[in-house]
Amino acid sequence: MDRIFSRATSSVALMACAWLAAPTLARADGQGLDARALGITEAILDYCTKAYPSSAEKLQFEVQRLTRGASPEALAKVRSSDEYHKAHDSERDFVAMVDPHNAKRICSKSLVAHK
Repeated sequence: MDRIFSRATSSVALMACAWLAAPTLARADGQGLDARALGITEAILDYCTKAYPSSAEKLQFEVQRLTRGASPEALAKVRSSDEYHKAHDSERDFVAMVDPHNAKRICSKSLVAHK
């Protein structure tokens, strides 16, 4: 049963990360930041920094890509939005259920989904 749950959890986590492959760039004025994508990416970064540190650099690059051109004020506004918090908290809660043995797989696959 645990093995099935781990496989199912891995598959769902991969699907949750896969949508991030869609282009979501910030405009120079900071408008158009994707709060949901940023929330999910930062939750995955938080998880992978602890669970599989070698993936952190590439995930940090993804956060930089998502926030490119945004002002500190625009970033603060997005990070304080309900949409960001819902996405971040949901993804954080989900990856917390991932079996630690699957951390490498989750963190590596989330990077593939970004390319």
